[in-house]
Amino acid sequence: MDRKETHKGIADSYSFELRLKRPLNVFFLAVLFIIAGIGSCTTERSSLVEDYDIDTDGDGILDSQEVADGSNKNNPCDPIQNADYNSYDPLNLLWGGADCDNDGILNAEEISNATNPYINDILDSDGDGILDAQEIEDGTDKDNPCDPFQDEGYSGYDPANPAWAAADCDNDGIVNGEEFAESTDPYFDQIGGTDSDGDGIKDDVEIAEGTDMNDPCDPIQLPGYGAFDPSNPNWAGADCDSDGILNIDEIAVESDPYYDDRIYPIPEFLPALSELQLFDGSLSDLKLYATVHEYEMSTPLFTDYSYKLRTVSLPRNSQMVYNGGGLPLFPDNTILTKTFYYLFDERDPSLGKKIIETRILIKTNGVWTAGNYIWNDSQTEAHLDGGAHAIPISWVDAAGNTNNINYLVPPNNLCFQCHAYYGNTMPVGPKARAMNFVHNGQNQLQYFIDKGLLQGAPDVSQIPTMPDWTDISVSLEDRSRAYLDVNCAHCHQPGGSYNVNFGDKFDLRYETSFAESKIYEERVAIQDRMNTQISNYFMPLIGTTVIHTEGVAMINQYIDSLD
Repeated sequence: MDRKETHKGIADSYSFELRLKRPLNVFFLAVLFIIAGIGSCTTERSSLVEDYDIDTDGDGILDSQEVADGSNKNNPCDPIQNADYNSYDPLNLLWGGADCDNDGILNAEEISNATNPYINDILDSDGDGILDAQEIEDGTDKDNPCDPFQDEGYSGYDPANPAWAAADCDNDGIVNGEEFAESTDPYFDQIGGTDSDGDGIKDDVEIAEGTDMNDPCDPIQLPGYGAFDPSNPNWAGADCDSDGILNIDEIAVESDPYYDDRIYPIPEFLPALSELQLFDGSLSDLKLYATVHEYEMSTPLFTDYSYKLRTVSLPRNSQMVYNGGGLPLFPDNTILTKTFYYLFDERDPSLGKKIIETRILIKTNGVWTAGNYIWNDSQTEAHLDGGAHAIPISWVDAAGNTNNINYLVPPNNLCFQCHAYYGNTMPVGPKARAMNFVHNGQNQLQYFIDKGLLQGAPDVSQIPTMPDWTDISVSLEDRSRAYLDVNCAHCHQPGGSYNVNFGDKFDLRYETSFAESKIYEERVAIQDRMNTQISNYFMPLIGTTVIHTEGVAMINQYIDSLD
């Protein structure tokens, strides 16, 4: 209920609506005062005053309290009350005959009119042409002549009001009173127009040109632009080159607020990995530059128990485009990387790691090309190398067991076997459904959206999700289908290298129906080839030398459940 309804309710509850003309109201009140005065002189009344504590002036505060507080018990308007005060007695004649907001309307009449007896309904304190009562209701400052903001040409102000005359509502250094005396507009910067956003372009020009006068980065400016106002808080708090550094911070370090001077990777297969500018600082720390973004998969590819760091980097001022639950559409000069490494001891990552290889896909003129970088023994550099390598690896797993393998780096010409799709090289991992989960404290797709790196995506809750194969809260079938998708479907799908060469016997993509996947028909072959280590028969054919004990056990359980 608003204040008007509150005071109207008070009048209704006491049936005290004085709807007579003002002269009759005053006469009526005068008569009541005379009658009240006669009554107050009786001995009976005096005895009541002595016997009971009363509120003589009807202001809602007992006389004893007013005496204690030092306010006048016979003055209904002492102490002064706020606009929302409503503890008064509207039937009290002293209170009804007072005018506590000094607006020339008696309290009793305000109650009758359902107006507030504690708000001056005719006062405009700041002279801006808006009554205090209205400003209070609107939430603007009744003592600030420039609040609310008025457009050029506004003329509802009171030029005789000293508060308004002393203000400078267009911030041009000329007070309103002087502008009025000179017949100039106190709401338009006479020095050259107001620049609300501090971008160095006056508001009237921005309005005429259709740019946003409140957006410091509109219009877009070329590197080297210097007409901005660094003291303007709107401009200072913006990031006009979208590099993640506020304009004011760029000024502080003497960098260009209109040029994204972050380091972007070089989309070329250069001789040394460091030359691609993917990693910041010591290469083996695997610390990424700000323009290189880590991603993970809900169910990752198995590669002999190695760890992987996956990244995507886009060229300056570009975006991925959402393309359903599959691969996004990547712009040219996108770089995808996957770095393989082992922790010396999984129980204590601080003991270090052995980095083996960094596989890279680069998109140029619409075509993806693969390359591989092999890390040296000192872990200081990796070099472009298309050959096959067998690298002995030893590590201690989380259970404290020592493991030894010969890690096989496939030759570059075999990359096509996994990445082939209808004869073209394509990425395998970074599908939207595989990235739609929380990693490093944030949903990965939402991260890309918030960074302006992914466009056209619906709310992430509307994007398909592929489960984590280790999440036992998910059904055995869904977990197994996710595992087969990531580890097998790149070859066993329409357009994959197996299906192209040997026919569409399989379609192991997660979204394919069970009937169309042919898993049941090929269940014996699936189990047989995943449970053996016979060379050129063992599945997956490339990238593994040992059986994935945990993953294969789940697939065996799933296949057995089908009978």
